[in-house]
Amino acid sequence: MIIDSHIHYSPSKDFLKNLFAECDRLKIDKVCLIGKRDELVSAIAFASDRVIPLERIRLGYDSEQIVEEAKNSGMMGLKIINPAYNYDDERAFPMYEKAAELEMPILFHLGIVARKDDAPDIRDHHSNRMRPIYLDYIARNFPKLKIIGAHLGNPWYEEASMTGRWNSNVWYDLSGSTLKKKSPQFIRSLLWWDKPNHPYQGHDGKHPYDKIVFGTDVAVEWMEDVMNDYKRLMDELEIPEEYRRKIFGHTAAEIFGISVN
Repeated sequence: MIIDSHIHYSPSKDFLKNLFAECDRLKIDKVCLIGKRDELVSAIAFASDRVIPLERIRLGYDSEQIVEEAKNSGMMGLKIINPAYNYDDERAFPMYEKAAELEMPILFHLGIVARKDDAPDIRDHHSNRMRPIYLDYIARNFPKLKIIGAHLGNPWYEEASMTGRWNSNVWYDLSGSTLKKKSPQFIRSLLWWDKPNHPYQGHDGKHPYDKIVFGTDVAVEWMEDVMNDYKRLMDELEIPEEYRRKIFGHTAAEIFGISVN
């Protein structure tokens, strides 16, 4: 099973048709589709067996009730970006507590935010509120909450990797510019804690390659390019087939409670 864990819904004509045609070509079985609830409900109606819907919410603007509303509407998780305060601010804890209770994984945008000068809320695009180190405090306080950090924390990669090492409920995708600008050896240097019988291990014995999920976060026509970046990384690092399967889909399936035949 292959799961793309990071795709944004587009209101453009034929988006869903084109998306799943490309998924068929690339042999992608399911996608985590991010958007507004009404958009995602229509996507579920279009391809219910292939959509993992993640409702986009904002800390400091939406109340904790939105988590239960999302769950009751068929959403399987949440996406958070551009918060009004740091991710680990305790004002957000009721939302995290509810997400953990309802088994709603959260995909957090991490690091630098794309610049769109015409965005109506541009003053709220505060990248420093979205550092990967904030996930550490969240993960320790809510050990049942499943957390995916986007972009391996770009540019705060070391914060991301160490937060992942010390929290078995934290994973990362490698979408964005990371695989374009960083070498496989650099990625390997971040995921270093897999030496047998060594005192430096991951939380709950998780192998570093257990911490990565496949995600593209690009327009449909660029999905293959990102998939090729992942394949190139795996080839150059000689990642065993067991972990390739996990990265490309089995780990995401576990996160979202999807059975793998």
